[in-house]
Amino acid sequence: MRMIARTAQIAALAAVGVLTLSACSVNAPEALEEERLGCLVSAPSGFDDHSAGALTLEETELARGAGVFSGTSSQRVSGGSATSAALDRMHRHDCALTTVIGPGGADELADFAAAHPDDLFLGVSPGTDDLPKNVLSMDFDLVPPAFIAGFTAATASETGKVGIVVSHGFPQADRILASFDAGVDLYNKEKDEDLPKAESYRPSSDPVASANGSPRAIDDTRDAGKDYFERSFDADVDVLVPFGSAAAMGVVTSADDKRTDLAAAMEAPESGDDGPSLPKVIWYGTAGGFSTAIVATVEPNVRRGLRTMFPDWPQSRNPDEVAPAPKTDPEEIGGFEVSERRYKGTIANGGVRIVAEDGFLSRVSDAGRGITDLRERIKSGEIDPEKG
Repeated sequence: MRMIARTAQIAALAAVGVLTLSACSVNAPEALEEERLGCLVSAPSGFDDHSAGALTLEETELARGAGVFSGTSSQRVSGGSATSAALDRMHRHDCALTTVIGPGGADELADFAAAHPDDLFLGVSPGTDDLPKNVLSMDFDLVPPAFIAGFTAATASETGKVGIVVSHGFPQADRILASFDAGVDLYNKEKDEDLPKAESYRPSSDPVASANGSPRAIDDTRDAGKDYFERSFDADVDVLVPFGSAAAMGVVTSADDKRTDLAAAMEAPESGDDGPSLPKVIWYGTAGGFSTAIVATVEPNVRRGLRTMFPDWPQSRNPDEVAPAPKTDPEEIGGFEVSERRYKGTIANGGVRIVAEDGFLSRVSDAGRGITDLRERIKSGEIDPEKG
């Protein structure tokens, strides 16, 4: 990968520890003869979000291990002003590629990049196309997956109540909510006659959420996610689909805690035979092995996106991660060979995947088959995921 030479002030930054990458088979480029740093900024859950932050950090570490970067530096920030400060610090250390993850710092990224036209930046899920020419972007179309999530949530529910929540500022938020509802509606149309209907929960009584424009949109904080989970579970909602960063982590950690408490209560001698339904989560991010509550996963294929944008990014023999051949010759931007300035991962191009987790498959035997069927019906045009 060709890169413009950078001045060597990198030693002041600590490189992130190498992640376990043994599952990937890569072709390493020639070793670097100079120090080049890959920098990342993520808010508000940072790189412990089991989602875009964690996936992008893993990919940057993969590139570092293959010799694309000599080191990496990452910083979790709390908001816009902190993003600007982090970008300024990273600029002083001559980052070869600076990546900002999530929509929270998109405005600051655009302003900073415009003021530094010779540097190269990448926005991951920035939620906007209004970016300077030196900012590449990677987004994911979550409308069809949200439809499948709605149908799958209804299939998995034991109470008949399912819910979805998005953090404020999350890309495609209104369309995601509508698509989820359409998926629940399709389940009700196609379910067996002897099964009860499913209901898409709306906590309209919440004055704080309503004041912010939607009863299903919350602040992107762990506390907001925990509060939403508690309200929903108290209303008999047993399957939740959170989209966000810190808020989503608040939902899933609360679901795990509740499952632990309920399991302990059901083992008590005085407990009855039938306990309450355990909470379940359809997750947006990495595979759900980190949580017992996760029954299905919507995964943004960050690896495929980066390999589509950067033809010299370390490649894999996994067919799901092999980028298509570029239609035009790559252009050099900021020292990088770039095939695509804007990448949008979809179900159709392999940029977004949705799968049922193994534990869920054992309880609902046709869940995986149902997901596959819905995906093909959407791809063929039989189903409009925003209308059902």
